[in-house]
Amino acid sequence: MEITRKVVSGYSFGKTVLHVVAVQKLRKGISYCPRRFQDTDVQNLLNDIFVQEEEILTSTKAFVAPKYKLLGTKECTMRDRQNKCMTLHQNPEGAQLVAIYLNGVNIQREEKISMSFYTARNLDISEKRPVALGLGGKNLYLACSLEDSEPQLQLENIQIPTHEPRVLTHDRRVPTHERRALKWVEQSINNISGVKDEELPRFLFLKSENVSTSSFESAAYPGWYISTSQAENSLVGVKPQVDQKYIREFLVLP
Repeated sequence: MEITRKVVSGYSFGKTVLHVVAVQKLRKGISYCPRRFQDTDVQNLLNDIFVQEEEILTSTKAFVAPKYKLLGTKECTMRDRQNKCMTLHQNPEGAQLVAIYLNGVNIQREEKISMSFYTARNLDISEKRPVALGLGGKNLYLACSLEDSEPQLQLENIQIPTHEPRVLTHDRRVPTHERRALKWVEQSINNISGVKDEELPRFLFLKSENVSTSSFESAAYPGWYISTSQAENSLVGVKPQVDQKYIREFLVLP
């Protein structure tokens, strides 16, 4: 609720009538006035009649519910239909997600996926569930953005500065146990829960299930799905549903 105070002039049609009355009184007063009528006399008379009024305007701002609500997060692994694993590759262009076959000790290279589940009141999703997909233990999330007039999948680093007061945890004057307890305030919010509603759609994918596999459609670009190539050691990207050369069915494993 917002209350606004506004001072408005007292001059109105009703006050104009009073003005006429005041003039009549003024005329009568002149004949009986023992001294010359001064400008201040007129001002005092008008001040007695015209009084500034304070008008209180009340405007109500309705509460707007958020478009998206985070329900919870679980950790899993994702492999495409051919059992290729998701791995993280760092290169000069940045972090990239690559699908390759892993076995034996190499399986340790497989990335855990942090899958965050949402409700959305502005999406026509029927049986689909909005999810955000991040790399477990990292602040990297899959995001779909438009580049060269075509949606592209990328790993985006989420870092949202907190407004908490910073604590110098290396300060030796602070006891060790307190430095540990206060260390968290130096961190940024590095997960999807800190992303604002208007920025969230590019991170959301509509998860639909078909027997043993799942597909992930971009919420920002309907008809475009997270996909892998038939070939090994290829980037994970987004492709249109009509492009059958790519794999868009994934196994979601605990």
